[in-house]
Amino acid sequence: MRLCGLAALMLLAGCHRKHVPVDAVPELGYPTCGDAGVGAGTPIASGHLRAGPGSVERDVVEHFEMLRTPCGYTLRARQEWHLADSDIEVHYDAGLAPIWAWKRMTIPGSQRADGNPDIRRYELRTGEVFIKHRDAAGELTLQKLLPGGRTGTPAGARVGVVVTPGRGSITAWLKRAHLPVGGKTQDLVLDFRDMIESLEVGTLERLPDQVEPDYGRSVRVYTFFGRETVFADDADVVIGDLAGMRPSGTLTTPEPDSTPTFGGPDPVHTP
Repeated sequence: MRLCGLAALMLLAGCHRKHVPVDAVPELGYPTCGDAGVGAGTPIASGHLRAGPGSVERDVVEHFEMLRTPCGYTLRARQEWHLADSDIEVHYDAGLAPIWAWKRMTIPGSQRADGNPDIRRYELRTGEVFIKHRDAAGELTLQKLLPGGRTGTPAGARVGVVVTPGRGSITAWLKRAHLPVGGKTQDLVLDFRDMIESLEVGTLERLPDQVEPDYGRSVRVYTFFGRETVFADDADVVIGDLAGMRPSGTLTTPEPDSTPTFGGPDPVHTP
């Protein structure tokens, strides 16, 4: 009975596995204008956020910029923290649906010249999610990510939202959804903030605007995944969150020292 039960549990675990190893992933190259544009773009949103006095982590700093390109949009961001830094690039089509994403995580205190990089590329142009991952030891892993979560995923659904480290990527979700007060929408969301990515249907809801003392004015209030809240300006650019991230210019505390960039991000040639 125990062996049968164990076998059943193993089979069930296999059925529910979301990261499926594959022998190869699509190699479509770095996105070009035919997909989402990589040429010179026009800035439409930017932010310099850092942890305020009410934040649990006091040394988090984020810079992000979103560009409108000839064929779509590009988001570039960097989040710095004393334990790990993340460099991010996401490409979107003209409707602000993500088609490709890239993340490099490095360790600020690393003694290696490359910062012990963990680099991942997310290919979304085929309609599925393929991950090419090279860890700090140089080991390459190829995977296909399947949808999960409690909410059923419609057949053939494509990723409509990417959530990255930091808050900058939520700006693209807000602009894509364009919700009125009280509005709510759902999308298939690729969330790669953690070391183990998730792919599931997520809800975005716009709550009534409210006056935040830290900003000295009314801000737009959005919740996503039913548990996280961000603040945005009248153009739906994220300017902070309920956890204490604030525009750097509104804070009187000194900004933490910048962390090493280890040569800078190279999304074109890595992983």
